[in-house]
Amino acid sequence: MVVKNAKVVDFRGERCADVLIQEGVIKKIGANLSDDEIIEAQGAYLLPAAIDLNVRVLDDRINTTNLYALGQEALQGGVGAVALIPDTSPPVDEEISLEFVKSHALPMKLYPLVMGTKEQGLSEISILLKKGAAGVYTPSDINPYLLARIFEYAKMHQIPLHIAPRNKIFQDVGVMNEGKTAFELGLGGIDTLEEKAEVAKVIEYSEHYGVPVLFKGVSTARSLDLIADSHYCYAEVGIHHLLLSEEACAGYNTLAKIMPPLRSEEERQRLLLALREGKIDLISSLHSPRSRVAKEVSFQEAAFGIDALAYLLPLAYTHLVDTGIIDMPKLTELLSANPACFLGEKLGKIEEGYVAQLVLFDPDKGIETPLYGRLQGSVRIVGEKR
Repeated sequence: MVVKNAKVVDFRGERCADVLIQEGVIKKIGANLSDDEIIEAQGAYLLPAAIDLNVRVLDDRINTTNLYALGQEALQGGVGAVALIPDTSPPVDEEISLEFVKSHALPMKLYPLVMGTKEQGLSEISILLKKGAAGVYTPSDINPYLLARIFEYAKMHQIPLHIAPRNKIFQDVGVMNEGKTAFELGLGGIDTLEEKAEVAKVIEYSEHYGVPVLFKGVSTARSLDLIADSHYCYAEVGIHHLLLSEEACAGYNTLAKIMPPLRSEEERQRLLLALREGKIDLISSLHSPRSRVAKEVSFQEAAFGIDALAYLLPLAYTHLVDTGIIDMPKLTELLSANPACFLGEKLGKIEEGYVAQLVLFDPDKGIETPLYGRLQGSVRIVGEKR
């Protein structure tokens, strides 16, 4: 297969070229390449497929239907690989649930994370990693001793940890960001202190053990500053926190009820500044779809979550690239090259020898979305299965 006449873009820049793909691998990049199968790009962008390391299934229920639905949504959004968050029903914390997830042949690469704890104790972390777990996940507010043990296992296996900086005590009393909009709606708020304090705590663990940490779903500029000053930590930010503020929840709009909650407009502007300053390492869709029955209720009772994987690339292009906040190479760095570093495979670059998980992206076409309206861009995944 040859993709001809494409604007080839990855984190290193943009160039016009043909790309030869054989047996699922990029074999050659150049001019006037030929093969039995030709895909004419006609000047469209050819990008490395996005890699989303913070993805959930519908209502957090692990079953075949939901896993296959996740695969289709990934294709629509230009996403070629995802890391599945494991605090599901049932949780991915033992061999049987891990093997069930891995047994599904999906149209994108699925990397299952596993829980660091199980029923108030540690999971069999070494065994789960040996059986193919892509990494270990934990919220930050678990028993401090167990958290230390998880760091010890990570150090022994030389792997980074995926940690959500959350404190359930704060979340039990709030349903959105503590601020002006929560006050106007008469709703309980979640203070930004929740996240900032947990980030600071986990950084101390990271420094003590010398273990890298990928913080999941960071939503405050102070957290990003702390992470940027650390030696081993990295920041993943949900795209919605860059594009929306707590004002999206006005009128009790449950579509905008997500975790972490959308913050103030002032905080959002600080996040955009941090993006320009290079303090954000990865961008995620925070894909956590909820059934209608879980969303079409009062804001207080509605589930946290947003369905966004199916339009990740058009959303990022429309609101970050087309507006001039970042350019296309930077977008591929945040969505592809940097996330690939946590998976240990040759993904996220358009380079000879790398896995051919690529996307043809045409910004002149568009799609409609529930929360964001009209977005620019149509997506087509190209490549061959190995």
